[in-house]
Amino acid sequence: MENIHIWAEIFSGKYIDLFTDTPCDLPQIENGNIAQYYYSFKSYYFPMHKGKKLSYSCVVGYTTESGTQDGRITCTAEGWSPVPRCYRKCTKPPLENGSFYSTEMDFKLHEKLQYKCNPGYLTPSGATEDTVQCQPQGWSFQPSCTKTLGSQDCASPPVIENGAVLGPVLASYKNGSWVEYVCHHYHFLDGPSTVYCHQGNWTEQPTCLEPCTLNVTDMDSNNLTLKWRREELIFLHGDLIEFECKQGYKDSWHIQGVLKEESKYGLEERP
Repeated sequence: MENIHIWAEIFSGKYIDLFTDTPCDLPQIENGNIAQYYYSFKSYYFPMHKGKKLSYSCVVGYTTESGTQDGRITCTAEGWSPVPRCYRKCTKPPLENGSFYSTEMDFKLHEKLQYKCNPGYLTPSGATEDTVQCQPQGWSFQPSCTKTLGSQDCASPPVIENGAVLGPVLASYKNGSWVEYVCHHYHFLDGPSTVYCHQGNWTEQPTCLEPCTLNVTDMDSNNLTLKWRREELIFLHGDLIEFECKQGYKDSWHIQGVLKEESKYGLEERP
């Protein structure tokens, strides 16, 4: 059947085809889509006439320019308006020597994220606080905190394994301040228990040596018992331990072990 066209005269003296004046084809939306039936019956719905509206949705992790999951577009003489686009959400960036005010992990397009630097540190603009914004290409800039030139204050003292700072821990310490470390139960403190803030840095921290333990099975296999009975078979660094042979057995040398730094996980001398 031959196509029938209806022509209309406009004020410029030109004629347009009313049936073919349908500029909006099926939209191609990266990381987004429209209702499935539009794809199944594309030839029926498209191209669409001017004034027709269409809804679309962004996939998980993406939003429209307005920050919503769903958007709505209108067919115009120039095509779909606004152009349907889906933008990736911004993930909270890493930040050292500072903290964010928000606890959220994902941010929509145009959302802002405020952060502050620890005492003695400044943002790239030289302030103590700043704000970044989620943009189509990512964050407006990488948030960072840089140590203030000439600052002699210290941040919180370092954490040590199997030990802790005695008393409350502050976010900042003045030059010359000091803190004291203690070790967990049964652990031996090796090094200075007191450390000092010196021109922005802490002096050397101690380490906490783990205790030694005796294995009853190993003692039995060597026909040994402890010379002095103990409730626990846990010994501190530097403890002196004496053994004796079980009844009916004779030792070939004096049996004892001294727990030292180089043998913090066992006896220095084993029978």
